[in-house]
Amino acid sequence: MSSQTKLLLIPCSGEETATLATKIHDVLQRDFGLENQVELLHSQLRNKVPLDTPKAHRHPLVGDYFPDAEVQVDIGSNELKDVVRGKHVVLIEHLLTPYRKGSDGENVSINDHHMTVRGFLDVIGNVETIQRTLVAPYLTYVRSHSVEKYKKSGFFQFDSLRTTLMDYQKGGLNALIAIDPHSLLSAQIAEELGIDFHAVNPFQSGRAINPLKLGLSGKKAHAILKRLRPFQERFAQLGRQNQQLYLVSVDDGTEHRVENFTERAHGRLSPEKAYARLAYHGKERLSYGNSAVWFKPFSPIQENSIDKEGTFIIIDDMFASGGTAQKVAELYKKQGAKRVEVWTSHAVTMPAQHEKANDRTYIDQVVCLDTVPQHPNLKIEFIPASADLLAAEIYKTHQKLVASR
Repeated sequence: MSSQTKLLLIPCSGEETATLATKIHDVLQRDFGLENQVELLHSQLRNKVPLDTPKAHRHPLVGDYFPDAEVQVDIGSNELKDVVRGKHVVLIEHLLTPYRKGSDGENVSINDHHMTVRGFLDVIGNVETIQRTLVAPYLTYVRSHSVEKYKKSGFFQFDSLRTTLMDYQKGGLNALIAIDPHSLLSAQIAEELGIDFHAVNPFQSGRAINPLKLGLSGKKAHAILKRLRPFQERFAQLGRQNQQLYLVSVDDGTEHRVENFTERAHGRLSPEKAYARLAYHGKERLSYGNSAVWFKPFSPIQENSIDKEGTFIIIDDMFASGGTAQKVAELYKKQGAKRVEVWTSHAVTMPAQHEKANDRTYIDQVVCLDTVPQHPNLKIEFIPASADLLAAEIYKTHQKLVASR
């Protein structure tokens, strides 16, 4: 690798985001051999900078909020020129932090995080960089992915996804890395705007990961790849405990995801036997507060054929209050199913939803990645996989950039 192409990680926020950036830095050094090729630059809170520090070239990087909650990002030219200039700059930011408060006590919203990213892109734009990449464990503003679908029925939504990606592009963003985006539309819009989009699939199996792209081989590759397929590893572990495992698709949007997972998880079975362990449901949102779910006619598992000794695993990308999952789980539990779990990439649960999300009347357990920092009151089992998943994708992105140079 060229010694001239260095990677600089900059967490845009403190607390969990700074911790995540440090873990990614360590993984890149330890597992992917970047060692002296990767650097880490932390920003400071405004109250940690001495009040008499001149607003001049020696000022350190500050990422914080003014007393009125406006975003503040400041940096002196020395740090820009000596540390940032000429690097592949990777900004790391949790775009959703449901319970975090700013230094003056205000809640930090999605919009705040978006403006923080724009602030960092803006100040970095004062020097030349090789590339600017944003790493967002959970990509926000994806709820507007169905704008065109609803427009046909006379319902109009703010296209916040396109607007946000356009804003990042105007700020000079070249690439974006996210874990399990809610919609393929994210990638389509990004590509239209000239942003390289890298989506990490945490439901992938070992056969979907090429270790050569990660510079891995042998026993080291085996150990690292296990951490890059968290849900497949969990499924295999439950299978070794002789549990009767079934997978559940809750709506049209999850079918491809669950089918792909089924194919990989039951790789030793014939397709007919593998898909016999998959239940298909239809879902319709009738209004903001009302939805209906049902078994699809072709589903091999129906209401009258539920294995009472089975563990049924609902797979989805997001878990908020768990309303849909509860409705589906109720169908199984009322027919005597032994256990129902929900496996999901992102817990997007807000504090006001904790009581409903913690309801275990029909759902026995919710398992999620650590992509969204959550309050300990939330009864979810978190798999600490974000740092490994993101580090691997950053490595591939950086290697591609090095090769192009």
